[in-house]
Amino acid sequence: MKKIINFFVFFLAINTFSQTKDLGNPISWSLPIKKNLQTILLPSIDIDKYIAEDVINDKDKSKLYRVGIPISVNYNLSNSGNWTTLDNGDRLWLLQVESKDALYLSFNFKEFNLPEGASLYLYNEDRTDLVGAYTNINNSKSNQLGTWFVKGSKIWLEYFEPKEVINKGKLSISEIIHVYRLKGEHQKNTRLNQSGDCNQDVDCPVGADFEATKDIVKHSIAFLSLGNGYICSGALVNNTSNDKTPYFLTANHCYTDGNGNPSNPALYSMRFNWITSGTPVCATTQSSANGPQYQVMNGSVLRAKSTLADFMLVELNNPVPQAWDIEFAGWDRSDTNPTFEIGIHHPQGDIMKVCRDDTGAIKTSTGGVPIWVIGGISFGGGNGWELGVTEGGSSGSPLFNQDGRVIGQLWAGSAGCIGTNDNNDIDYYGRISSSWTGGGTSGTRLQDWLDPTNTGDLTTNTLSVTASIEQVGLLHFNVYPNPTNGVINIDLDNNIGDFKYSLTDVLGKVVKAGKLTPKINFTNLVSNVYFLKITDSSSNKFYIKKIVLVK
Repeated sequence: MKKIINFFVFFLAINTFSQTKDLGNPISWSLPIKKNLQTILLPSIDIDKYIAEDVINDKDKSKLYRVGIPISVNYNLSNSGNWTTLDNGDRLWLLQVESKDALYLSFNFKEFNLPEGASLYLYNEDRTDLVGAYTNINNSKSNQLGTWFVKGSKIWLEYFEPKEVINKGKLSISEIIHVYRLKGEHQKNTRLNQSGDCNQDVDCPVGADFEATKDIVKHSIAFLSLGNGYICSGALVNNTSNDKTPYFLTANHCYTDGNGNPSNPALYSMRFNWITSGTPVCATTQSSANGPQYQVMNGSVLRAKSTLADFMLVELNNPVPQAWDIEFAGWDRSDTNPTFEIGIHHPQGDIMKVCRDDTGAIKTSTGGVPIWVIGGISFGGGNGWELGVTEGGSSGSPLFNQDGRVIGQLWAGSAGCIGTNDNNDIDYYGRISSSWTGGGTSGTRLQDWLDPTNTGDLTTNTLSVTASIEQVGLLHFNVYPNPTNGVINIDLDNNIGDFKYSLTDVLGKVVKAGKLTPKINFTNLVSNVYFLKITDSSSNKFYIKKIVLVK
């Protein structure tokens, strides 16, 4: 198992983005507020009982991978925590909860509605992990919210309410998830059920025929928290209108937990772009380095699902921010046999991995479910994955054909690792072609959502969140190299005018600007995604290009 190195944790927390507002640090961090309230200690968890269940369930990918246990609670702004009135009349509410030995905690709000100007943060005792600020932009029709995981067993919640909106905020916590294993960590310090050593970080080579495509489609993949202690994988998918409606495709079996209880899509959270930094680990026992940043979307609405081909489609509550380096994956419903296929996923909640099968998936069905089979000599297939594998937590992850289009999502299988080698076993994916018509109604098929104007198209291409920006400027420049080590060249030969430029980070902050020259040096910046905007001062026409800085 390749444990993730959690170095520079504070830096990572600051560089983690969700559809929240960047309001800086919580107010209490800069004020002499005495946090003398009593910590609420949650009921103890019988971890040994759940580990025993995991030993059995983890062998079956059609069953969800569990990382945490929900604890029912009833904490709100009236019955828990402490209020402090600040000198200017604003108010601050603080609550601290502890679940002994937990690796992480996450919180489900059965009531979440914040007025404008109010904010909510979650952070751990030593302030090395910070989530928020959640604000009114996180309000939804369901009035519910599930948060991402916060590292630690003792977590603070801090709610700020301006004096103009006192008593207008509503927060009520119904569940706290005690996370006992995640990302190669286990609170019992056991190697049981941890991501296998034969896995390949997504930036490991997969072949010249797919390398460039992989570097695009990997930005559609997300690690999915279901808000009930279980996890899956999935991907944002495009539709025939190319309108960036945030549809997210995963598996139908991700909808219910191990006891058959339905999950609540309003509590779903998706972590995008969680990719290792530095040199990727490719089927070795070496540790993967934690990615320098990732983005999280909170909350969704169920649009369609079906046991036929095992698919589920949800729509995120908010549009994907245009500054994020995220793609909407294209798809192919033609049911044409692929020449080879690629899987991208988050096994056991690990950092993003990739696998490849060169023998071509077999089109068949099992138990009435139309599937693609990876490997399986009895089906006429090969010996499974030639590169990497999938595992528990990979459920719902997309299967890409040789053209980089999604043709299915992971349903089940027994592929896994034997040390740093693949066990050559089988995997099953539900077929997009079967999910297209599903059960024949809008709530059981993809057709109504991914082809809203009934074009009848058999395929769509991958669409970038930033694509429209890069097309509207009415100017064009040759910018190279990209990715870059910090120096880019600008070809000015075909452009006449008075040009200026600005370089913006993913949060919209201008980090460098000036008069345009044939060469721009920003080697002083950290490895990240940036946006270069070149503007003609006389006409205000502009050109925007996404720049990837890799040192």
